Amino acid sequence: MMGILAFLIKIGLSGVVERGIKLMERRAELEVDKEKLRTELTAEYMREVVEETRIMAGLNKAKMQVPCFWMFAALFVLPLGFWWAAVILDGTFHFGWNVANLPTPEMRQWAGDMIKWIFYVGGGVAGVKAVLKR
Repeated sequence: MMGILAFLIKIGLSGVVERGIKLMERRAELEVDKEKLRTELTAEYMREVVEETRIMAGLNKAKMQVPCFWMFAALFVLPLGFWWAAVILDGTFHFGWNVANLPTPEMRQWAGDMIKWIFYVGGGVAGVKAVLKR
């Protein structure tokens, strides 16, 4: 690149080179502005994520206080718990119950999600209670 610029200056086209340099400087300024804008947008996005997380934490805290929530959750969690216990007991002690697997991959995924939810919520509640007791 430097060789091409030196050649253009030698043949008398220094004005073209100067315009090219100014164009490169302007492009660099715009890149800085783009980076500034990108940084500002990233910061605003992060502020929105934090606000959404705060709102969802409040919602989760509020729903834990409503008995109907726990009754509704129990409609799904208790049958899953009975099935899970039957699978483990039958597999461990060979009772011959022949407990069927859940019929679809989606139901197996939902069951896994419910188990994650139980431990996440339980761990979260225990953690909050431990912090509040201090």
